[in-house]
Amino acid sequence: MKIFDKEVTTAVTFVGLENAGKTTLITRLKGKEPEKDYIPTMGMNMEVLSIEGLDLMAVDIGGQAEFRDAYWEAQIKKAAGIVFVFDSADPSRVEEAGTWLQKVSTWARPEAAFLFLANKKDLAEAMPLDQIIEALNLREVMSKRPHSFAVHQISALYNDGVDEAWNWLVERIKTGQK
Repeated sequence: MKIFDKEVTTAVTFVGLENAGKTTLITRLKGKEPEKDYIPTMGMNMEVLSIEGLDLMAVDIGGQAEFRDAYWEAQIKKAAGIVFVFDSADPSRVEEAGTWLQKVSTWARPEAAFLFLANKKDLAEAMPLDQIIEALNLREVMSKRPHSFAVHQISALYNDGVDEAWNWLVERIKTGQK
């Protein structure tokens, strides 16, 4: 697929409930300073991320219910990498996020790398990572994945933990999960 005059064959799909920080994360990954206030993504946006000579198509899909139903499954099934972004400062959405995380994990190709990011760790109300892992039953979700699955707590807005998490995913994609 050609995007912005670049041939891009590898897709990474970014999903998560609305306002989780997907667009902020992609902006950060593009090397730009994210804005503190975003208008929620309506539908789907595609960006090219060039990392260590590898061009990746970042598919940023809105987290509102209508976009989850319309776009998530088809894009996840095509992706070499899936990034599920969770707003760790919004514990009221744990159950809903957990339901979608289960669906997403079953849609992902077995060879796809799966990165779960608990975003907004900079906020005082952010849940601790061990509590997130327990609340979302991440150990069970991870155990069902035949290939790579990683969990990181980050702040996309302040670039805390982003590089380590992203490097993990890029390395898995570059090596074909070997």
